Amino acid sequence: MASKSAAMSQGGAEAWADWEREHAELVQRATGPQRALLEAAVQFIAAIEAQPILLRMAAFFLLNTGIGLTTTQVGAAVGRTDRAMRTVQALSAHGLVESIWNGLGRHRQPKLRAEHAGPIAKYLVEHPKCTQAEVVAFVATEWKIAIDVQTLRRFFKTYGLGVLRAERTGRSEAERPFCWGAPTSEGPFS
Repeated sequence: MASKSAAMSQGGAEAWADWEREHAELVQRATGPQRALLEAAVQFIAAIEAQPILLRMAAFFLLNTGIGLTTTQVGAAVGRTDRAMRTVQALSAHGLVESIWNGLGRHRQPKLRAEHAGPIAKYLVEHPKCTQAEVVAFVATEWKIAIDVQTLRRFFKTYGLGVLRAERTGRSEAERPFCWGAPTSEGPFS
């Protein structure tokens, strides 16, 4: 274990020496605290072996240290372009987390979930003439979830809630507002 730490610290020291030679102009323009932070950052980057998520997090934290590191300095330290660092610098902490989720190939969780379908269906049955804007207002007051009408339409289509609303375009009450099924019958279920 000690030999691995020694090898890693030696690799970090070598990485710093190489980086310092390659970016001598950036090191000269840096203040004392900036140089120390850049050295630690370059050694850290050498230790994590270029993991993209950790690189993005390290760049975000370096840009938000408050000691005035420029996007050029941080980009050189993490091995990315100045332009990429300006993008990272523009992120909020929430934006950083979102970009990491996107980098992992995962999507945000939807605002409306399956457990919301029942109460929304009840609301639609109790208010048969309500508008989409009224349903959006119901969702906002009931669960403090802000959605738009398009999100509501997708939710209706996903959970089949469109059968509970009559379209205002002259269709009969028995027709579904979406074109993917037969009209509902009022007979008993078999």
